[in-house]
Amino acid sequence: MKRATVTNHDAALILLNIASILDATAANPYRVKAYRRAARMLLRLRVPAAQFVTPEGELALPGLGERLRRKLGELFERGEMHFYQDLYASLPSEMVSLMRVRGIGPRTALRLYVELGLSSPEDVVSAARAGRIRSIYRFGERSEARLADAARETAIDAAEDLPVAA
Repeated sequence: MKRATVTNHDAALILLNIASILDATAANPYRVKAYRRAARMLLRLRVPAAQFVTPEGELALPGLGERLRRKLGELFERGEMHFYQDLYASLPSEMVSLMRVRGIGPRTALRLYVELGLSSPEDVVSAARAGRIRSIYRFGERSEARLADAARETAIDAAEDLPVAA
């Protein structure tokens, strides 16, 4: 069976996304820490981690728990991780829509969704125009402007993808 070409960097990004989603949804902090530690370990490896996948489908690297070894083995063998797909699918669609904006990760999407009721890139632009985003703790004028610009780009890109009526 031919292995998928997932780089260490790609896998680390997936692990960091999982950690952020788990953290934003108040999961066990030790679990969040394990995903972040595994991501750092993959980024420090000088060789492709895929070469450490065992015939049983586990990633044979020290310091990883059994379940995480299996999940990473699946990712490096098949190019996908069912756990990540399920976790991502469990998020509210509004959060997923916000996460399409550059600079908005799971934690920021959750805060914008819960604290301001935003559910789309267009909502982010409107809230920024009204100065509502800077009212959230740790957000200022610059971060508000940065998010508004990125959300505007996302909204424009989405509009360009719509089919044109003939």
